[in-house]
Amino acid sequence: MPIGMGALAIFLLVRGGGGSYTSAGIAVGVATLSGAVGAPLFGRLVDRYGQPQILLPSAGLQALALTALAITAPSAGALLLLLCACYGFATPPLSAALRATWATVLQDRRQLSRAFSLDATVQETIWIAGPLLTAWLAAALDPRIPLIVMAASSIVGVVWFSTSATSRGWRPDPPTARHLMGPLVAGTVRRVLLSIVGLSFAFGALEFSIAATADANHDSAGPLLAIWAAGSVVGGLGFAARTWQRPPQSMLVVLLLCTLVGFSSLLLAQTPWQLAILLLISGVFMAPLIATLYVLIEQLAPRGTVTEAFTWVSTTFMVGIGTGVAAAGLVTDAAGPRAGFVLGIVGGLVAVLAVVIRHGGLHQGRPIS
Repeated sequence: MPIGMGALAIFLLVRGGGGSYTSAGIAVGVATLSGAVGAPLFGRLVDRYGQPQILLPSAGLQALALTALAITAPSAGALLLLLCACYGFATPPLSAALRATWATVLQDRRQLSRAFSLDATVQETIWIAGPLLTAWLAAALDPRIPLIVMAASSIVGVVWFSTSATSRGWRPDPPTARHLMGPLVAGTVRRVLLSIVGLSFAFGALEFSIAATADANHDSAGPLLAIWAAGSVVGGLGFAARTWQRPPQSMLVVLLLCTLVGFSSLLLAQTPWQLAILLLISGVFMAPLIATLYVLIEQLAPRGTVTEAFTWVSTTFMVGIGTGVAAAGLVTDAAGPRAGFVLGIVGGLVAVLAVVIRHGGLHQGRPIS
C-alpha cells in the first residue's frame, strides 16, 4: 500500500501545507529516485543475509521517516526533501523478497507463471485502491493521516511476511561468484531489463496522454485509467487460470506483440467511449506480460542474485515510467495529447526489439526443471 499511496500522499501533504506544485513535484521525485537507488542495494543485502534481517530494519526506518513527515508536515525546504529521501530509500524490498520465494513454495516450476500472474494482478488493485484511499483519508480527516496509514501498513505487512516460516527459512542459492554488477553481469538479464525500459516508458507516456486527452475533452481521467487497470486484472486472472505449455521466452514475444498492437489501436479512438473500450482490451495483456517478465528474471538471474534482480525490475519500471511521463508532457505541449500515444507505440516497439533481435536468445541462466 505505501507504494500505491506514496506519490499522492506526499503531493497532498505539501499542497495541504501551502506548498507549491513545484515543491510537491520535487518531493515526489526525490522519493521515487531514492527508492530506485535503495531497492537494488537492499535486494543485494537480502540475497546475502536473508529476508527478515533486512526487511525488518528497512521497514522500521521507512516508518520512522513517514511518521516524521506526518508530525512535521513540511511544505518545502531541506527537511521535506531529506525525509522524502529517507522514506524512498528505506522502502523494504518486500515484493522482490516475495517473488524470490515462489520457486521455494512451488516445487512445480510450471506453476510459477500462475503465481506471478496473481502477483501482477494484486499490484493492479494496489494502484487502484492506493490513490482512492489516500484521497479519502486526506479529505475526510487530514493530509497527514495517509502517511501514518502507510507507515502502519509497511510495518504490518513486513512483520507478517518476515515472521512466516517460509521467509525465515528462505535461503538464496549459493553464488558461483560475486560480482559488483550483481545480476546485471548476465547479458540476458540486461536484455529483459531493456525490454522493461521500453514497456514502462510506454506505460508512462500512455498514462499521461490518457489524462491529457480526458482533460482536453473536459472529462476525468480516473475512469479511463481504472478501466485500463481493470482490463489488466481480467487478463491476469485469466492467465493464472490455466497452465501454459509455451516456454516463457516465446510467451514473452507473443505478449509483447499483442501489447504493441493494443498500444497502436489507441490511435483509432475518436471518442472517450471508444478509448475506454480499446483501453480495456489492451489492458488484458498487461498483467500476463508482467508475470512472464518475472518468470524470466527468476530463471535468468545468476545464482544468489534473484532478489536483487527483482529489485532491478522495480527500479527499471520506475525510471521508465518517469521518463515516459516527462517525454509525453513535452510532446503534448508541442503537438497535442494524441502525440503521446505515438510515444507509447515507440516504447512498445523497443520492448519487442529487445527480445526479438536475438544474440544467443534468452535461454541462458538456470534451467527450468
